[in-house]
Amino acid sequence: MWYLLYNIGLILASPVIFLTLLAKKRCRLGFAQRLGLRRGGPGRGDRPVLWVHAVSLGEVVAVAPLVKALEARCSGYRIIVSTVTETGREAVEQKLAGLAEHRYAPLDFPWVVSRAVRDVNPAAFLFVETELWPNLLRALGRRGVATILVNGRLSSHSFRGYRVVRPFMRQVLRNVTLCLTQSQRDAERFIALGASPASVHITGNIKFDQPLPDPGGTTRGTIGLEDHEDLIVAGSTHAGEEEALLSCYALLRREWSSLVLLLAPRHIERAGDLEAVVRANGLPAIRRSRLGTSGGAAVPRGTARVVILDTRGDLAGIYRHAALAFVGGTLVPIGGHNLLEPAMWGTPVFFGPYTDHCAETADLLIRAGGGVRVCDGAELAAEIAARLRDRPALHRMGQSARAVVYENQGALGRSLELIGKVLDTSCQTEGSDVSRMPNEEGWRWMLRALALPYGLVVWARAALYDRGWLPQRRLPCRVVSVGNLTVGGTGKTPVVIAIVEWLLGRGRRVAVLSRGYRRMNRSPQLLVSDGRAILADPAEAGDEPHLIARRCQGAVVAVGVDRYRLGRWLLERFPIDCVVLDDGFQHRALYRDVDLVLVDASDRTGIQALLPAGRLREPLSAAARATGLLLTRSDDPGVEEVLSRLKEAVGHNLQAIRIRFRAAAAVHVRTGAMQEMRSLAGRTALACSGIANPASLRTILVRQGLKILDEVVFADHHDYCPADLDAVRARTARCGAELIVTTEKDGVKIASLVRPEEPFWAVRLETDIIEGQERLERLIFGGDG
Repeated sequence: MWYLLYNIGLILASPVIFLTLLAKKRCRLGFAQRLGLRRGGPGRGDRPVLWVHAVSLGEVVAVAPLVKALEARCSGYRIIVSTVTETGREAVEQKLAGLAEHRYAPLDFPWVVSRAVRDVNPAAFLFVETELWPNLLRALGRRGVATILVNGRLSSHSFRGYRVVRPFMRQVLRNVTLCLTQSQRDAERFIALGASPASVHITGNIKFDQPLPDPGGTTRGTIGLEDHEDLIVAGSTHAGEEEALLSCYALLRREWSSLVLLLAPRHIERAGDLEAVVRANGLPAIRRSRLGTSGGAAVPRGTARVVILDTRGDLAGIYRHAALAFVGGTLVPIGGHNLLEPAMWGTPVFFGPYTDHCAETADLLIRAGGGVRVCDGAELAAEIAARLRDRPALHRMGQSARAVVYENQGALGRSLELIGKVLDTSCQTEGSDVSRMPNEEGWRWMLRALALPYGLVVWARAALYDRGWLPQRRLPCRVVSVGNLTVGGTGKTPVVIAIVEWLLGRGRRVAVLSRGYRRMNRSPQLLVSDGRAILADPAEAGDEPHLIARRCQGAVVAVGVDRYRLGRWLLERFPIDCVVLDDGFQHRALYRDVDLVLVDASDRTGIQALLPAGRLREPLSAAARATGLLLTRSDDPGVEEVLSRLKEAVGHNLQAIRIRFRAAAAVHVRTGAMQEMRSLAGRTALACSGIANPASLRTILVRQGLKILDEVVFADHHDYCPADLDAVRARTARCGAELIVTTEKDGVKIASLVRPEEPFWAVRLETDIIEGQERLERLIFGGDG
């Protein structure tokens, strides 16, 4: 009954959950994988899997030494680390490259976690601190997977909340094999909620076992410090704290003119707002990202100034340069962040009264004389001033902070010993059959129920546009939109390239507007190509816009979220007479003269239901508003079935334009050398891709006569790192393949990671129109084509 109530609550909350995920840019990445619709990382392989879950950056940093130790101890295992946040993903790829694969954690809907568990098929599941997801733990428990809570803690706020539903939490904690807690207080709280006392062990906080972070290129010079200046670092700060810190800094500067303040907001997307706050307080603000590597010649030397740390991964190393540090989330009721990062450098630590998330560490630092707790900004200024007047005492304070770290190490070893015993037992039962999983069909009604509120939101949005209550803005030129009904995999990019090449061939001056999915550069308008040169790499622009720019020389290509503003921005700079809107079917805020929608004839199951039950962004009936329907991969045997479903949904005589894709050439990923695909016939290959429909690459390669010995599949739009390519090379060596073949979209992203002599080839696709070419040309060129 408790699980039923929990899942009903999840379904009722699902519209809010989905809208929140889609509204936040950092949460859109991996959205399909969070719903269990995409596998993550390289293919399974034959080795048992350790699944480690760490929600975000802090947890990944904490668990990284454990993952490295597990990899050394359990060399026969694959390690997968899942995260919820994008910063967590980046930390996995940076700190655990070559050791672990990343995937996004599944949302805790029963059918989603069921798919995820079946996909990963773990021998054991380790989760960090307080990630108690009821359905995920239940699915793992039903499968007989050992589940181990590592570095477990329960804040007072969480404990009060869980205690309200203690009978439910007792059921949840029954699925936890081993509970390794940071402190006696945490152990007592888990037991009070229903954990078996025999499963609870106090191992200590593994954050004490963190190695000193690599400062990398972070020196005093790169943060604009001169030799005589002292740095105060305020790390992981929140709104409401920074004003107090700025007032504190202003008071201290009256006596110590050599002080420089560095503010590191907990969420770096607040850097712009924080910069405005600093300037409003009458202080110069300098962003770390703008200082460059030389120390920043424009820094106002010898004057009061505030450096804002707006780059990720640098804070832990910067603490070493601080005369003293303040750790945020403690002057406001957040609960505090990592007090050990400055302490391990021997940097004195100051913090506010709100330390519930790090209570034991705060008490240890205070008792040892390595930390000071203050009530507010005024007391912080007084306490810092007292220490600055007595530099030997300040130095002793830092040494005491470092001693706290050293004296409390050992949690990692204790945790490893207990985890090893569980893994030894798990190895004897690993490889359980998938049939032990609860029947996924049993959740189908809930999955379709979840698609219902999503469908209502889609219907309401469409109705607002249809009735003119949501406005459409026009650009003063012809606009051709190319988009999908599903979440990708239709072959949209080759079609966009073909249309742009047609337009260029007729002398049109063309611009391509794209959202730039998963691009690193978040500028409102980013010029990818000016028609003469490519100005942004795949990471900055996104893989699809970059590929379009490479293939369509002569076209202007730009990316931005607001396609109308992006179009106006381009029209002010270039003589453009036709705009192609990439992935624009749902972007109805911009008026289009031609609205083309693509449907994949090989995707019979994906068009059966809306997300998350299927792959449809909108109902099939939405195809009725398109001026042209393009049926891609129309040489697939299932084409008539898909066409029949479309005719039934649209409700009128549908005239689909039928398209197929042809492998025109093989392009060497690094050198750009080209050869005919038929020259590869008969050779052995490993297929590697990070696209929505990896089966399409396999089909093309088999048709070209290649022998596929193995396949590595990454998530769609995957950001490749050196470890990924090392994994691909290792798989290639194991299967003995002669070639590594990928898609052209993946090829542009891995080019810099490949050596010229390596046999990495990308398939260049061309678009052939089987039926309806004249009609498509009339649509694209209008009356003057």
